[in-house]
Amino acid sequence: MLHFTCDLCGCPLNEQRYVVKLEVFPAFDPDALTEQDVDSDHLSDLADELQDVEISGEFEPADTGAKYYRFDLCQRCRDKYIQEPLPREPVRRPKFSQN
Repeated sequence: MLHFTCDLCGCPLNEQRYVVKLEVFPAFDPDALTEQDVDSDHLSDLADELQDVEISGEFEPADTGAKYYRFDLCQRCRDKYIQEPLPREPVRRPKFSQN
């Protein structure tokens, strides 16, 4: 049998639990394209980047991909989340023992 705990307060959850699904992804605004973006030689830019990587031997891809999160909440934490989904102060995470 699966046992759930609230991802905010750490309380055990019974049958009544709430799921929050969050997706974070880079925004794209096609209206923000300029003539310079369209006329730019992207193949030349890519060749320059590859040459820099070959010279330095370092390549650190940007982490810009989509991220997906899923949280289980109790009734009380769900109500708090609904009132303020993006709190101004960081949420204090419960401390779990190192079992």
